[in-house]
Amino acid sequence: MTDALQMGAIVTKYGAGEAAVRAFEAGSDLLLMPADPDSAIASMLVALQTGRLTAARLDSSVRRVLDIKRSLGLFERRTVPLDSIAHVVGSRPFQDAADDIAQRALTLVRDTAGTVARLRATRSRMAVIAYGDEFNSSVGQRLLELLRAGGDTVGFFRLWPMSGQASYDSARVVIGRAPTVIFAANVRPISGRGFIALPDSLARLITMTDSVKPTVLVSLGSPYLLNQTPTVKSYVIAWSGVRPSEKAAARALLGWSPIHGTLPIRVPPAYPIGFGIAVSDSTLPPPKPAARVIMP
Repeated sequence: MTDALQMGAIVTKYGAGEAAVRAFEAGSDLLLMPADPDSAIASMLVALQTGRLTAARLDSSVRRVLDIKRSLGLFERRTVPLDSIAHVVGSRPFQDAADDIAQRALTLVRDTAGTVARLRATRSRMAVIAYGDEFNSSVGQRLLELLRAGGDTVGFFRLWPMSGQASYDSARVVIGRAPTVIFAANVRPISGRGFIALPDSLARLITMTDSVKPTVLVSLGSPYLLNQTPTVKSYVIAWSGVRPSEKAAARALLGWSPIHGTLPIRVPPAYPIGFGIAVSDSTLPPPKPAARVIMP
């Protein structure tokens, strides 16, 4: 299934009709949200009539979709039973699956100064500077909670796209008090925004901090933050700003989990698809839960 085919870059380069045909040629079975559905359908018909697409391929996609619907029982019950949502969404098995996926996806791209390795081996005093957009009001919170629970002493400050000079001055104060700094940045695509990047002021702060003290940049979104911070010595990609991704990053920095993720894309300047620094051992075990005392 494609992402939304109405995205500006796709429509501008290919047009609504050609984009649909190319997505189908690339292997998609479901073409989501074409910019002009009539044009997309007409272009698919022309592609079939001219032999660019085959009826066999179209039939294969239709059968695949119907098989999935049948396996989910959608021919017997086509609507969602709303009273069952609370028993499924957020249930423990799905939370555990999300935690597992996030942990296996975590990717260590760079650690030339050994800062990540040192943090995994010993408890430390550090500053965590979190950055997120206005739609992620809790960015960095789960990371902070777990690092503190694991024994690290952590100062914390959060920045936003609208943060001004006073906020950056406050962040510098928090940074100045700590020997090690972790920047956790949730940079992600937002419809209509037109850019996917760190604020220039934050990129400068990360670069300057990295030049004077051990620093780790954790990406909770876009993997391409090295474009703006090419000299940063330790770079971890957690891929998303959701709680399981923050949890995975914290566990890795605490040494509770191995790091085995590899890149599914190329990260400039020099990291190819499949690259990832493997850290096979869990340096430190997570603490055992405190015993519960039941009072009479």
